[in-house]
Amino acid sequence: MTPAETAAALRRGAALFDAGRFWDAHEAWEEAWLEEEGDVRLFLQGLIQMAAGYHKATVQLQLNGCVKLLRSGLDKLEPLPTEFLGVSLGRFLPEVVRTLEEARRWQAGQLAEFPRELIPKLAL
Repeated sequence: MTPAETAAALRRGAALFDAGRFWDAHEAWEEAWLEEEGDVRLFLQGLIQMAAGYHKATVQLQLNGCVKLLRSGLDKLEPLPTEFLGVSLGRFLPEVVRTLEEARRWQAGQLAEFPRELIPKLAL
């Protein structure tokens, strides 16, 4: 996959993610993830896991899967630079951490539902 093809897949997935179509975003990134290596592959895997986590929260209502996938995605993205392939991880990741904290509150029974309005945008 060329860098331009990976960038196009990233943009396509980001638009879907920002529209709340998390499973579709996951699918848009997967082909690039399968072909990439190194930090780019890790980055795409982290985004895929976050999209899957938000899908679990908003569609499947599976709070344990949501918490696990958001944490796994953060573990992959936190070591990367604050700007990576046009994504401001320095802005995005703290917002994901906030939703993870809220997901844990939901998991503990302190919230009736996941606060969808807090889900961050990639904004590419």
